[in-house]
Amino acid sequence: MALRACAALIILWHHFASYPPLRDWAAPLIGDILDWFEHYARATQVFFVVGGYVLARSMSAREWRLRHVGIFAMQRYFRLGIPYLATIAVILPVYGFARGWVPDDVLGKPVTLPQLLAHLFFLQDLFGYEPLSAGLWFVCINFQLGLVYATMLWLRDRLGGGVIDYVGLLGWPLAIASLFYVNLDPAAESWWLYFFPHFFLGVVIHRALAAGRAHWEFWMFQALIALALYYEWRWRLGIAMAVGLLLFAAEKLEFGAHWPRNRVIAKLGQISYSLFLIHFPVLVAVSALWARLGWVSSTAAVAGLGVAFVLSIAAAFVFYRWVEMPASHMKRSVEPALRGKRLSMATQRSD
Repeated sequence: MALRACAALIILWHHFASYPPLRDWAAPLIGDILDWFEHYARATQVFFVVGGYVLARSMSAREWRLRHVGIFAMQRYFRLGIPYLATIAVILPVYGFARGWVPDDVLGKPVTLPQLLAHLFFLQDLFGYEPLSAGLWFVCINFQLGLVYATMLWLRDRLGGGVIDYVGLLGWPLAIASLFYVNLDPAAESWWLYFFPHFFLGVVIHRALAAGRAHWEFWMFQALIALALYYEWRWRLGIAMAVGLLLFAAEKLEFGAHWPRNRVIAKLGQISYSLFLIHFPVLVAVSALWARLGWVSSTAAVAGLGVAFVLSIAAAFVFYRWVEMPASHMKRSVEPALRGKRLSMATQRSD
């Protein structure tokens, strides 16, 4: 929860520091701070690492059949897709309000029907359409990674009989291919393989902490990431490595089960996905309002960023209550069909 809370706040301020006009108007007063957030505040990899760990913990002990993969895809669409679609529904009228007051390079071109349809199926980046809101690419990649992991588990149980470790047999070569080739090409950011090492690090953490497992796999994977960073430094990969160390230590010491005790951090972690989605529409709306009112001084712009931050937190709570929670309930409605036979302890150890 704490990692997700921090990551959501970092991503929020990264976007606040990256998009005009408020950031341009505020630059004379806090330009150095905004420049730092724009260039260094990158935290989506935190969600990938934590997401890989959470999925591995909840999925690896089940027996997977092909129908379970299909049910998982539907379940995943409910969990990720409904809040994602609700964000699109919010951003479109906000863009109408902001058009002519906020730069077009923030709003993009007027939305087309093919562009909207591509978003419905998480295909906009693959088809080359402009994203309708900042951060939507993450949802698409996260959906892809979940399906890839479910397919690995199906291969483990379908071809390996629950004995051959297809997660490791496929995961390690894919991670190596990404670290030393795919992840070096920015043009590949639309595909799951670009971010696979971040996600697989979370999976490896779960595998290393599973009952009866030695920790060598985690340290081997950390060494592989260190070698990849030596080969070519990547800021986001370095952060993923650090997050992996923190998550491994916290779970090893059973610290994560008792922390955070702070209710604010716990709540922010709970609404982190909603905050991730809704903060950009709020930023655009506040920017447009400030532009319409002529509040373009540096002091007013800094105040505008503060207002956008507070409204983003408030909107995230509302979004969580009325969008994300119902989406989770819909996801749970198909969960009984997804619960396959529990694997034996021997099989769990092999995974």
